Amino acid sequence: MTITIAFANMKGGVGKTTLCVNLAFELFFEYRNILVVDNDPQFNATTALVKPSRYISTCIKTDSVRTVYNIYEKPPRIKGARAPKMNPKDFFIGTWHFDDDHSLDLIPSRIELYETLRNPSQKEYLLDKFLRANAAKYDYIFIDCPPTPSVLTLSAFAASDFVLIPVTPDYFASVGLPQFLATLDDFKTDLHDDHGVQPLGVIFSNVQRQPGITERKAIRQVSDTLNELNPSIHVFQSRLSHLRVFEKTLWQSRPVRQIRGRGTRGKTEAGRELVLQRRIVMGQGAHTTSICRG
Repeated sequence: MTITIAFANMKGGVGKTTLCVNLAFELFFEYRNILVVDNDPQFNATTALVKPSRYISTCIKTDSVRTVYNIYEKPPRIKGARAPKMNPKDFFIGTWHFDDDHSLDLIPSRIELYETLRNPSQKEYLLDKFLRANAAKYDYIFIDCPPTPSVLTLSAFAASDFVLIPVTPDYFASVGLPQFLATLDDFKTDLHDDHGVQPLGVIFSNVQRQPGITERKAIRQVSDTLNELNPSIHVFQSRLSHLRVFEKTLWQSRPVRQIRGRGTRGKTEAGRELVLQRRIVMGQGAHTTSICRG
């Protein structure tokens, strides 16, 4: 059974792509079949998993690989001619694999995805429809979302079983969370939801190794805010620290365990943290520790 998780928040710079990509690597090395869907016009997850030269040659200069844009936007139809058919296999880029049975694949994005925002009507279910038809082989599908409420965010909700919410420990986290949860509630109220999407929980990212007074206060504010809004949503004790090695995974397009250069201590700490995040995902939050709210 495929489990689909959207990585989403209504604020940029909170570590959505960092968490999405690093967890994809972590679960792949547990011999799970993983698909990352880059549902963001900024295409950061794409460039984190595919070297620039390959991305340019396959997605920009030629049409050998389709992008998520082509799921939302159909090619123009020439009068009197049949609509061109697209091969679903053309949407998937293989990034890492152990054998024919275990792979980490990507549906890439490109900046033209912004065009979908101009005409969003009746596009909320196109991604879900595509994944249902063509991505059943994957154990986990991770959808990296844009930092704004839009049809792209709603389409990710429509295709997902869970939403994992990365936040940074600052004042804006407690302010932005109610807006994000309201967007999710509006989706569940206004649109049909086959998956019954639920918040998997909140994970803090970019946390200092020794959080100061301000960070600790922000973490408590987020916990208190969720306690008022929805006490059932976990605020996970495990987190992603402010470690340069996480940035290097995006720059080098490789997992933490294979990062080149200095920073052995950082790799060890990052590896430990990712093990905890992996357990959250594989247990869907059921057997993990959350911050106690009082």
